[in-house]
Amino acid sequence: MPPTADGTIETNSERGSTEGHAHTLKPGVLGVTAVAFLVISAAAPLNLLAGYGPLGYMVGGLGAPAGFVLAGLVLATFVAGFMAMSRYMHRPGTFYAYVERGLGKDLGRGAAAVALISYLAIQVGAMGILATVTQSLIDNFFGLHVHWAIIAVALQVIVWYLGRRGIDIGTKVLGVLLFAEIGILAVIAVCVLVKGGSSEGIHAGSFAPSNVFTSGMAASSVVWFGAFLGIEYTAIYRAETRNPERTLPRAAYVSLSFLAVFYCFVSWAIVQAFGDSAIATAAGDHPTDMVYLVAERYVGTWAGDVTQILMVTSSIASGLAYFNAISRYGHSMSSEGMLPKRMSRVHPVYRSPNNGNLQAIITVGAVFLFTAVGLDPYTNMTVWMSTPGVLGIIVLMTLTAVAVVVFFWRRQQSSRDRWIVAVSSVSALLLGTVTYLLIDNVALMTGSTGAVNAFAVTLPFAALLLVAVVSRLRRGHGAVAAADTDA
Repeated sequence: MPPTADGTIETNSERGSTEGHAHTLKPGVLGVTAVAFLVISAAAPLNLLAGYGPLGYMVGGLGAPAGFVLAGLVLATFVAGFMAMSRYMHRPGTFYAYVERGLGKDLGRGAAAVALISYLAIQVGAMGILATVTQSLIDNFFGLHVHWAIIAVALQVIVWYLGRRGIDIGTKVLGVLLFAEIGILAVIAVCVLVKGGSSEGIHAGSFAPSNVFTSGMAASSVVWFGAFLGIEYTAIYRAETRNPERTLPRAAYVSLSFLAVFYCFVSWAIVQAFGDSAIATAAGDHPTDMVYLVAERYVGTWAGDVTQILMVTSSIASGLAYFNAISRYGHSMSSEGMLPKRMSRVHPVYRSPNNGNLQAIITVGAVFLFTAVGLDPYTNMTVWMSTPGVLGIIVLMTLTAVAVVVFFWRRQQSSRDRWIVAVSSVSALLLGTVTYLLIDNVALMTGSTGAVNAFAVTLPFAALLLVAVVSRLRRGHGAVAAADTDA
C-alpha cells in the first residue's frame, strides 16, 4: 500500500474509517444541561432583552412582559406534540424532517429551505445588534469610533473560529457567558424592585388585558417568539446527544419554562424602572442602551459597565448558537441530497460541518451590502432581516404542528395518540393565528412600507412554495424517465 503524506502506511480499514468520519458529526457529547445551554444561549437573554426588548416596548407598549408568557404557553402546546413525535424520528433534520414525515417529501424540502433562509436572515440581523453594541462599548471605554462594518467582520471571524472548534468547545464557552448574563440581569431586576421602581411605584399594568391584546403586541410577536427560537435546537443536535429520547424532551421543557418566566420577570422589572407611562418613550429614546441605564440607576455605575460588556459577549454567544444550528442544517440537508454532497463534509479533527465557512461569507457579504447603501445596522439591518426570519420560523413551526397532527391521526393506536392530535391541533391553530397577526401588522414592526414589508412577508412563503414545486417536478420527471426506460 502507498505511504501517506507523513510516511506511514494506511490500511484499507483505516481509510474506510476516515472516509466514514468525513461526513459524521461527533456523537454523544451533549447531555440535558448542554442542550438546554444551547437553547437558552441561542435566545441570549441579555441580547434579547437589551437588543430586541426595546422594540417590544416601542411597538407592543406596556404589555410587553406578558408577551413572553403568551408565547411560552403557545409553544408549550407545540413542544408536547413535537417531542411526542421525536420518538419516531431516528435521524437529524429538525423541523423539516417532521414536516416530511407527516406531510410528504416535497413540503419537507420546502420547509428545509424556509428554515435555512430564515436562520441565515436572523443571523445577519443579529450581527447588526452585535456590531452596534460593540461599537458603543469601544467608544465608551476607549474613546474610539470604529465603523460598525469593521467590527461586524471581526466578530464574525470570532464566531466562525469558535464554531469550527466543535460543538463541545462551543457549549463550554456558551455556558460561561450564559451564567454571567443571567446573573447580571437577575441582580438588576431585584434591585429595581427592592428600591421601589420609578416614582410611579410598582404596578401590574403590564398584565392587564387592555394592554396585552393590542395590534402593537401582535406586531411584536417577532420579539416574543424570537425569544424562543432555540427550541428547535433540541432536535438539531440529536446526532450529537447522549440518549436523545430522554435528553431532548427534558432539555426542551427546562429551557422553555426558564425562558418564559425569566424574560417576563426581567422585562416587567424594566417597566417598573421607568414607570408605566414612560416605558414606550424611554425605549424610543434609548433603543440600544436602555438596560445599561437601568443598571447604572438602580445598581451602580459598575453594573452599567459590566452589562455593556456582557451584552457583547451575549451577542457573540447568540451568534455562535445560530452559526452552529445553520451549519448543522446545511450538513443534514446535504446528507439527504438537498444540497451538494461536499457540504456534508466535516472537519477532520473537530468534526464540525465545513459548510460553516459559506455561511460566514454570506453574513460578511450582507454586512458589506448594508454598509454600501448607507443603512443603519440596528433599525434597518436588524429589524428588516429579523422580521422575515422569525416569521419564517413561525411558519415552519405551524407546518410542523400540522405534520404532528397528520402523523398521529394516521396512527390512532392509543388514547395517547388521540390526545396528541388534540393538543397539536390547538398548537397549529394558535401558531397559524400568530402568523396571520404578524403579517397583518408587519408595518408596525418594520417601521416601513412597500418593498421592505413585501420582502418580509413573502420571503418564507416564496422559499417554501418554490422548493416544494421544484421537488415535485423533479420527482415527476424522474418517474416519467423511469417509465420510458422500462418501456
